[in-house]
Amino acid sequence: MAQSRGKDEGGFALLELIIVMALTALMALWGASAWMQQAEDAAAQSTGVWLLTLKKAVDQMLVRQADVLVGIVEADPKGSGYRDIWRPTLSELSAAGHLPKGFPRRSALGYEASIQVFAPSGPCLTRGCKIEALVWAQPLSGQFQQAADTNRLGKLLMALEGQGASVHPLAPQRIKGPLFDRQNPPSPEHSSFPVGTIAALSFYDSTQYAHFVRQNDLRDTRLKGGLVVDQGISTQAGVAATGAVRAGTRVSAAEYLQVGAFAVAGAGCEAEGLIGRASEGGLLVCHQGRWQLSGSDFGGIFMTHTWRSCHRNRHIAEFFQFAADGVDMTNPRTGECSCPAGFSPRLLAIWRFQQSELAAYRSFICLR
Repeated sequence: MAQSRGKDEGGFALLELIIVMALTALMALWGASAWMQQAEDAAAQSTGVWLLTLKKAVDQMLVRQADVLVGIVEADPKGSGYRDIWRPTLSELSAAGHLPKGFPRRSALGYEASIQVFAPSGPCLTRGCKIEALVWAQPLSGQFQQAADTNRLGKLLMALEGQGASVHPLAPQRIKGPLFDRQNPPSPEHSSFPVGTIAALSFYDSTQYAHFVRQNDLRDTRLKGGLVVDQGISTQAGVAATGAVRAGTRVSAAEYLQVGAFAVAGAGCEAEGLIGRASEGGLLVCHQGRWQLSGSDFGGIFMTHTWRSCHRNRHIAEFFQFAADGVDMTNPRTGECSCPAGFSPRLLAIWRFQQSELAAYRSFICLR
């Protein structure tokens, strides 16, 4: 009897041990599964934050390179830092300061990222336009099954804070999210993105700054008001103006200075220092109210009388057989009995009329 009771007690102990071991195994399996799910959720969260950080870096890149992308300025001849500005890489964004140094090339889930900047369209040069870039990350070839898990996609999109989109198993022909919906592939140059791909759209609107003039601006700029420059103006092309161009200091040209307006030597002119072209050739300068040949050694002629005024020439007319209006003692270039500035009078002759031997006339020529 006693032996039978001992055997029964031993049997119950072994059954209890088996039950405890089974429960322990189930708890370990449940714990491992929960831990793996937590690790998966953490990796999905990290991947979403990783792609969102990349999207913000592309946002900054579009702002900085907007003038080049829309064609307002040319790319820096020393190099913009991008081998292909329409397809920037992570290392190029990092070198430009948009991503922190050491930013991982792959996400925690092993996804690889790509970037495509789309060529803008519309009146970008005059009114501005919207510049868009697609940032996406897709699983490697051996991860397609796990990437298609809708639970993973949900975690990824939550980490993207509503700014992301995905290629969902139920709609593989679309890249769809809360903010945008594009066809898959987004452009003819791409192949279709695999299911599980996540994406974000970067954009920059250049309209608010389109009317500002930039350094190295390629556009023709029209100003309806005046332009005041405190320093010099340099240009490698022509400067055209329908009105006057004034400079507080000298105007210099590295090549030739061409004057298009014609004038007539000896004719009246408006302002001292004007320059014009003579129809027969040569350069004319406005001096003392008359156009004069620049560089000429001849400054005109004039006469003087011993006691009579320069402008009272009636006394000469009585000795000539023509009208008094045709007689003039003044220098045509000055309107006086003098030489222009820069010329000196040289005596040509002294003569008298028989009726007035005391009064003498002197004729002078003006030479440099």
